[in-house]
Amino acid sequence: MHDTSASYGLDTIDPPRLGLGLAVSVALGAAIVLVFGWGLDIDWLRRVAPGLPAMVPATALTLLVGGAGTVVLLRNGPRWVPFLCAAAIFVIISLEQVTSLTPAELRGTDAMSMASVLCAALLGLSLLLRSLRLGTASILVDTTGLVVASIPLVGYVFGAQTLFYNPLYTLMALHTALAHVAIFLALLLTDPRRGWIEVLLSQEPGSRMARRVLPVTIVVPLLLALIVAEAVEREFMTIEFRLAVLTFLVIASTVTAVIGFAHLTNLAERRSTEAEAAYLRSEMHRQQTELAAARSEKVAALGKLVGGVAHDFNNTLNVILGNLELLDEDSNRTNQRTYLSEAIAASNRAAQLTRQLLAYGRKSQLSPKPIDLESEVDGAIAMFRRVCPANISITRQFDETGLTLRVDPAALQQAVLNVLINARDALPEGGEIHLTGRREHLSGATVNGFHGAETLPDGTYATLAIEDTGEGMTPEIAEQAAEPFFTTKKVGEGTGLGLSTVAGFCRQSDGGLRIDAAPGSGTLVTMAFPATSGRAAGVTPARDEPKDAAAAPGGVLIVDDDEALTRVMKAQLERSGHDVRTAHDATQALATLDAGPLPEVVLTDIVMPGEMQGHHLADRIRQRYPGIEVILMSGYASEAQREAIEAAAGLPFLQKPIDVRTLRTIVGRATTPPGETGTGTPGA
Repeated sequence: MHDTSASYGLDTIDPPRLGLGLAVSVALGAAIVLVFGWGLDIDWLRRVAPGLPAMVPATALTLLVGGAGTVVLLRNGPRWVPFLCAAAIFVIISLEQVTSLTPAELRGTDAMSMASVLCAALLGLSLLLRSLRLGTASILVDTTGLVVASIPLVGYVFGAQTLFYNPLYTLMALHTALAHVAIFLALLLTDPRRGWIEVLLSQEPGSRMARRVLPVTIVVPLLLALIVAEAVEREFMTIEFRLAVLTFLVIASTVTAVIGFAHLTNLAERRSTEAEAAYLRSEMHRQQTELAAARSEKVAALGKLVGGVAHDFNNTLNVILGNLELLDEDSNRTNQRTYLSEAIAASNRAAQLTRQLLAYGRKSQLSPKPIDLESEVDGAIAMFRRVCPANISITRQFDETGLTLRVDPAALQQAVLNVLINARDALPEGGEIHLTGRREHLSGATVNGFHGAETLPDGTYATLAIEDTGEGMTPEIAEQAAEPFFTTKKVGEGTGLGLSTVAGFCRQSDGGLRIDAAPGSGTLVTMAFPATSGRAAGVTPARDEPKDAAAAPGGVLIVDDDEALTRVMKAQLERSGHDVRTAHDATQALATLDAGPLPEVVLTDIVMPGEMQGHHLADRIRQRYPGIEVILMSGYASEAQREAIEAAAGLPFLQKPIDVRTLRTIVGRATTPPGETGTGTPGA
């Protein structure tokens, strides 16, 4: 027997168990009537009260056999048993019609009424259909039997003697009607997931409300009808008036039930609305809590980043300031050159730090182009071998040749070199480093994000996996490895920006970096970039420092809101023989150009105060003064950002900080007419 108490009816009611109780009671009651009522001639067991019809042996036998078959169904017994019970019921009905099964000496006027025969036949048919697993049809049969058996019960309640003058219900005993109602209910409960019994017993809101209203719709009309019948019996009202009163009472009870049902429906809807609102408030509170936690984590990460930047920059500034102060105090020329060299070296370290931070924040200057992954990786490996100990072996494998992607080749080589150096440092006693390149389709792939995991868009990627045989790291350390200023190396051995720079480069190239590691199992670092089908450019050699170009002195206009910066750049270019003027914003620059004389080059910052930015100024200059060369500069604008600005597309660009050799070279090339050679760079 299946446990369905959690799905149907009240929590304390198990429909199959209730049906089993009804079926057993019917079978037991029929057996008592047969054995004691007819066998031992106990009259009140046969007819309940003197003067009422008796339950004849044939009816008792059909109820006994039908009750047994129902019990087998409810216990999930073999289907042939209810089939045999159905056959036995039809045999009993046939025998009763041919020759009465009631003992002749006790028969009297008692016999099996047509209603009893109909109910017994419906009982046998229901058992037959259920044994053949025709549950839907059996529900119709059970419901019909329930209706046929319920009518005489109402007649007994009202003492309607005229009921027994009806050919259908003549001589139908009270307990015969009760037993048939019970057995048909038990049959309906054998499968409470079908028909109207499912609607009545379900735990859904409508079913719960129906169970509350149903007793009112049954009991109230019966009570009102009894009151009216009693009034007629005592001659308080005529038959016609009784009909009018009954009609009104039925209407009143129906209206009351409808109003009650509507009230319960409104309460259920109200509770549902309140529950939904409470859920939404709870969900909103949960989301706000998660958002606050995420913001807190980002603030903590930002605080760590700011702290690391401040620490490194303060150290660098201290070196620069200290050497400049010593330069001012010490008149020894040899010492002054040493102080100056130290200050310049510290300034270059600060510039490198800003470039690494820009790479981490996807703001670095990149020049992406189609490249062959294998060729660029081989170039990085060649550079790495110069600093790789002999006890570390390097192997590489590419699943296909000509694997093309669009990235900045020099930045890619630097990223690969950073990862290889980390792998080298993880192998102090020697070991192996293996590089694997392949094309693969990634779906839902996660990579190391700014603070936590990020998901790459689904698509085809060119991946480069670098694996070492070192000691590995814990998952907690692997999650933080790409964060800026996080390092497990000793003080002075690393800045904590190597992997964060690689991660930033991968993100800026529309890819990502993933770090997989476990203690004692080495580390696997995978870079993923969107694969392309374009033709790869040649291998990019390592970038050399720009050399001073022969420059023809010419007029230059520097536009930047930082006056200290414009003073330095002006002095640097004036020492190369250029005539330099400055402007602090685009409006002043246009006024200077309008006043004349016109310069040959305008060097402008992209981001400036005022409505007109550097790229707007460049566009205005190209329209009004097409002969002037415009060079853009910025401290954070990337190649992708400039390409997104129509006015900045195709213009030369300088990434701050700009060393003097690069500045003089770029400006010198711009002021040198094609096919001519300048006069040099005096004062360089």
